[in-house]
This record gives sequence, structure tokens and C-alpha cells, in this order.
Amino acid sequence: MDEDMNGFRIWAAADNGADLHSKWLCGGGAKAAPALMLGTGLLVLMIGCGKKTPGYAGPPDTVRQIIMKKWEIDPKRVEVPQGARVELVVTSTDVEHGIDVPGLGIREPVQPEHPAVIRFLAQTPGVYPMSCSVLCGRGHNQMTGEIVITARSSSK
Repeated sequence: MDEDMNGFRIWAAADNGADLHSKWLCGGGAKAAPALMLGTGLLVLMIGCGKKTPGYAGPPDTVRQIIMKKWEIDPKRVEVPQGARVELVVTSTDVEHGIDVPGLGIREPVQPEHPAVIRFLAQTPGVYPMSCSVLCGRGHNQMTGEIVITARSSSK
């Protein structure tokens, strides 16, 4: 490789007589594949490819209040029955937080004085971990809880 008078490298043309631009466009750009894959991966993360819990129309069957504050989620355990149309009203009493329930496809920012209202249909029974998704301070990792969807009883 040659250098110019300031010590910068000057890229020589490809050995087959094509200039660097045509080498990049015509298949000589094997180095571009990892960058393209990384870019595509970042795009998928930004758009989201996770599970989305179905919403519903009409009034909710169950409304639950969740308060996020340094450094806890209150209540830590939220129980809802299977099949219920659930509305979560999530508030912050201090700084910005975010509620994240990956198993239910929930990830919403929560601003002080601006509650996040999240509606979903509780379909699959189970325990779904809940956490704060916004780095809010030194106790951020302690902000955990769970949403429990309880199975319908089979007896009538």
C-alpha cells in the first residue's frame, strides 16, 4: 500500500484491473456481509420481533395498579385470571422507569405523572417475570416482580 504526503494510506486498484468501487459493488465486498447482518439484526431489535400479547376491545374485566419507584415495583406480584381482559395502569412516583414483561410482549416507558395504560388478554397461565427496562439508578436491578396468570378452574 502506498502513502500520500501526509502519511495516509492510498488504496490501490484491484489486481484484476477493476477499480475499488466496482470491486465493492460486484462481489469483492465479502467484508460487507457481517456489517449487513449486524445492521439487519439491529433493525429487527428496534422494530421488535418478540411475542405480542393480543389486545381487546371494550371495557376491561380486571384493572391493576402498579407503582414504580426507586427501587421497587409495588405490588411485586400481580395475579390475573386466565381469559381476563386486563388493564395495567403503571405509574412512576419519581423518575422515568419502564415496565418490561417479555413473556407477554410488554415493554412500555413510564414517565412521572403520565401513567402507562397497558391492555392485554390473559391467555396462557404461568408466571411472567416483570422488571424495569430503563436504567434508573444504582438499585435498578432490584426492580423486579411478576405477573401471574392463574388457570381457570375446571370444575363448574
